[in-house]
Amino acid sequence: MKTSRRNFLLGAVGGALAATAGCALTKSQTPPRLVAKVVRVGGVLKIEINGEVFDPLAYRSYRPTAELVRGFHGTGLKLANVTHTGMLCTLDVPYSLFGEVWTGPRRFNWKNFDAQMALFEAQAPGAYYNIALQLDTRDWALQAHPDWSNCYWNLVEMAGHEPWRTETADSLQEFLRQIEARYGDRVFAYSLLCGSSTEWYTNSQGRGRPEAAIREHPIKTACFRQFTGDPTATMPPLDELHRTSHGALRDPVADAAALRYWRFHHEIIGDTIVYFCRKAQEVLQQRKLLGLFYGYLTQLNSERLLQEGHLGYERVWRSPDIDMIYAPAKYGAPRSLEGASGYLLTVDSLDLRDKLVFHEVDHTTHIARDTVENGRKIPGGNTKLPDAFASRQVLRREFALTRAKRTALWWFDFLGGNYANAEMMAMVAELTRAQRRLTNIPMRSVAQIAVFGDVPSMYHINARSSLADDLLVTPPDELARIGAPFDIYNFSDLDHKRLPLDQYKLVIFLNSFLIPPDKREFIRAKLQTGGRTLLWIYAPNYIQPRGFSADGISEITGIAVARREGDDSAVQTAGARFNFSKKVTPLFEIRDKDAQVLGTYVSNSAPAFARKKFSQHTSVYSAVGNLPAAVYREIARAAGVHIYYEGRDPVYINSRLFGIHMQSDPAPTITFPSHKPMRLEELFDGGEVRVENGVCRLPSQPGTTKLYLVQS
Repeated sequence: MKTSRRNFLLGAVGGALAATAGCALTKSQTPPRLVAKVVRVGGVLKIEINGEVFDPLAYRSYRPTAELVRGFHGTGLKLANVTHTGMLCTLDVPYSLFGEVWTGPRRFNWKNFDAQMALFEAQAPGAYYNIALQLDTRDWALQAHPDWSNCYWNLVEMAGHEPWRTETADSLQEFLRQIEARYGDRVFAYSLLCGSSTEWYTNSQGRGRPEAAIREHPIKTACFRQFTGDPTATMPPLDELHRTSHGALRDPVADAAALRYWRFHHEIIGDTIVYFCRKAQEVLQQRKLLGLFYGYLTQLNSERLLQEGHLGYERVWRSPDIDMIYAPAKYGAPRSLEGASGYLLTVDSLDLRDKLVFHEVDHTTHIARDTVENGRKIPGGNTKLPDAFASRQVLRREFALTRAKRTALWWFDFLGGNYANAEMMAMVAELTRAQRRLTNIPMRSVAQIAVFGDVPSMYHINARSSLADDLLVTPPDELARIGAPFDIYNFSDLDHKRLPLDQYKLVIFLNSFLIPPDKREFIRAKLQTGGRTLLWIYAPNYIQPRGFSADGISEITGIAVARREGDDSAVQTAGARFNFSKKVTPLFEIRDKDAQVLGTYVSNSAPAFARKKFSQHTSVYSAVGNLPAAVYREIARAAGVHIYYEGRDPVYINSRLFGIHMQSDPAPTITFPSHKPMRLEELFDGGEVRVENGVCRLPSQPGTTKLYLVQS
């Protein structure tokens, strides 16, 4: 983009920018010491700044204008995200129109940095800032190092390269020192951005740019050899990387070379994130919060999940140098007016570690622009909300989701226009008012269902199969519609000391193909007790150190299982039919005369879905994924889980809140576990509903999202 055009676009910020450009602190001044930390108040993670506790609601935009910042600030929001980078995004326009800031090794353009800060200082007095810094290789670095890759597109090729790490970390540390000197009294957090879409993606498998095709890059090869400890290691050819010798699954022996590469592909990115966060904290000394985007286990479809580098996230989440993890709201149908909303993350594993989850609401609202400055179409047009009513109800639904799960939230104006008018600001103000009502209300999970997704198992999938979609992406959407809340964790946290196992009556294992011996023993000793129900899906414990074994499925489930011939996965139950979305092998069928058959394959009536009761627990096994909400609900009911609502409308529930989006049921009947008299205070539109003997009928308001504070 030409300088003259950028200057023209900057003019849209308004006269206040020029008038206040000189108000930034200079490096010679010493700002008051600001200390920020994540604290738990009444069971809810919040942000404490210099002893004052803030509800973690914030806003963000790549196109901040005076009007937009003033509007967000006017809703009562005190936490603002500011992105400082002039790099081009995937649409070939700059992330920030204020111009590049990082101009060379340890060199920075403070005029551009200060100009954006001046806008916020003028329009949002008293705000605190989360400063986002992009670590990707700039053009000047690529010119100085012709052997380097552009890590925005090819992060895996640079992630383990020590010269790049060292030079980048050196500049990052100097940048942080200077920002702290200038704005340290207003900055409460920093965000480290890198890789495609600033979300630590690597597109080295050819998504996005032709030059990103997988290749034997010498830097990556050297890092791969260091990672593996093999000085002769080379990256397997493309056909070997995509081959799975056992249907949709990678063989631990025959496909060992590919498995070794895929682990490197993800774990080197996770290692690099941990490295930069440690380097940042050498300057910050834990006085400021540090966050980033990473770990989208329940969103990325099979090809993206394997290829884009996010499976290294468990190490990142364990890092003591990281306070916050960010992710956009779930994409696709969950964003529509008919959707259920949702997370890209196993959010409850982060809560176990006191890590704050920021849920990004970047929806394409009804007023969103369709193109950016160069005429390129902005993604999300297929889920653009049709009108103000839809925008309001979906924003309410995202708010209800995050309040029930007790996570943070920010509204993201993206590339400009999603929130930029008085009508949209009134919608945000409505939600901030609701939060003020909840500020001092203690809350906790009352979920009786625990769901586990496994990371290591996914290195074994065929990238073009539907396994990630059917076992990880779809289930949370269906579980949101069963009329009862659920918590979702990483399988590796099964034995975490803070995980409240006694709370759960139903435990669901989505994709536990690999179960280490210690976890098998924990399941036997701690989970198969107390009358609990365990639901296993597809191929639990099927992958063994030297290959595959259906006996492993039989062992972990307690239900005799054998390989099935063919790839027809359609299953019929008493009230529903489901199947994998693509043909999958291997498949399995149940051969256990003592098991109660719940569903059979349509093609030959072989048992595919069954329940078996033991003295201390019940085991349920489904050989096929994509279970619908109605099936999950009946399993939960049989397990003793309290069902609050019998319809398909999504609900959002914790110890003090009940939320619902009335999509099909005009006047839902709700049943609470307590029979004591209660009242429900509606937080958006006002009004009250009385609960007698644990039952109430909500007022008929089709299409609306309601969030009720439960009062005794």
